Amino acid sequence: MNNIEEILKAKKLQVSEMNVPEELEGRLRNALNKNNQFRFGNRFRVYTAAMAMVFILILSLNYDVVAFYSKQLLGYDQVMNASLKQLSELGKGQPIGKSFTFDNQVSLTVDYVMLDENQLLLFYTIKDPSGHVDKNDITAFMSLKAFWGEYNHQSSQGIINEENTEIKYLASFEPPKLFEKNLTLKFSRILKGREDPAEISFTLNRNTAMGHTLKKTLNETIEVDKTKIKIHSILASPTKTVIEGSIQNIFELAKDQLNGERLRATDLTLKLIANGKEVERQGSGMSTDMKGMTFHCDYDPLPTDLEQLQLEMVNFGADHDVNQQFKLINDGEKQSLNIQGQKVEINKIEKVQGETQITFSSKEGLILSRVYLWIDGQRVSLEQTIMDDYEKLLDGTIIHTRTMRFLGAGDELKLDVQRMTYTTSYDKVLEIPIN
Repeated sequence: MNNIEEILKAKKLQVSEMNVPEELEGRLRNALNKNNQFRFGNRFRVYTAAMAMVFILILSLNYDVVAFYSKQLLGYDQVMNASLKQLSELGKGQPIGKSFTFDNQVSLTVDYVMLDENQLLLFYTIKDPSGHVDKNDITAFMSLKAFWGEYNHQSSQGIINEENTEIKYLASFEPPKLFEKNLTLKFSRILKGREDPAEISFTLNRNTAMGHTLKKTLNETIEVDKTKIKIHSILASPTKTVIEGSIQNIFELAKDQLNGERLRATDLTLKLIANGKEVERQGSGMSTDMKGMTFHCDYDPLPTDLEQLQLEMVNFGADHDVNQQFKLINDGEKQSLNIQGQKVEINKIEKVQGETQITFSSKEGLILSRVYLWIDGQRVSLEQTIMDDYEKLLDGTIIHTRTMRFLGAGDELKLDVQRMTYTTSYDKVLEIPIN
């Protein structure tokens, strides 16, 4: 036992006196550092892979959201009404992103389209890097060409940026037929007095079309001033509401032409009321062709919570054939004329330096649009209308007083009224069914 203890003590002393080689410490340190680097690299690759998987997962779950924001219209806020802004926020419509550049570097880009049953809205940008976009030569005459026909440009509005390098336009076109998909925007610029045509082709995605919200055939009639205003239909869609009607058909036009009793409408104001509130009017149009005298009135889209819809006739104005002569009595007294039910008051007749001046009054809006004066058997044209004066009565009626000048003077006077324009106010309401 003692021998074993002596041996262990001797070995312990031998070990304690051993010296570690200097190069061994460096080798061990390098090995440890290398091992740590290897572990960090592996850990980093694991973290990177995990982050990539999370990103892919988030992107896949939110793909529709990314697509939604990419379709929103940028830069068109000032040319869109509230309804179009809402449609834009909902991602309605179709991005296009096709351009044409002329040799002077002026370009036109079709950014976006919205389509419903009332119209095709085309959002496009004109750019001029030289800073003179307000003087570009691209004309406003455009159309959309398709296989089965050509769809006309109806209206447009635009906004120019502060740098004068870009104009954002919102243009309305007739809606293409249901089976049309391939469209070509045809436009041009005027170069040295000659037309330089251009075009941009694109394909409609019919899945983005929005259809209509209310479509009714009405066939209602409102009688105004010996005239029957016919309300044919209403078509409401997400972009606007359109009322269509007529004032005369082609046979009524021909009859009045033969009888010398033509009527030329000058003003038609219809108020659309939804749930007791007036729907803002966007515009209107009137035309005379083989269909007769027709009209349309455009309004903002109808509210989604529609419960009641009314159409109110506010006023109607027209230029009428009169072809009547009225003998004037120049005795210093006022004389009242009844011209197609309209009151015209002759206030005074004066002879001034070889000419005849007739001062008369009527309700505001009445115009003797074609009038002559017979002086001792000779017809004299109207020279000038002077001294416009307006007076508002207690009942709100506005009386318009003015003076007509005719060259020449005599004793026997006849006022020859060929045509007269006047507007009549109404308070007639038509209920429109919504079911």
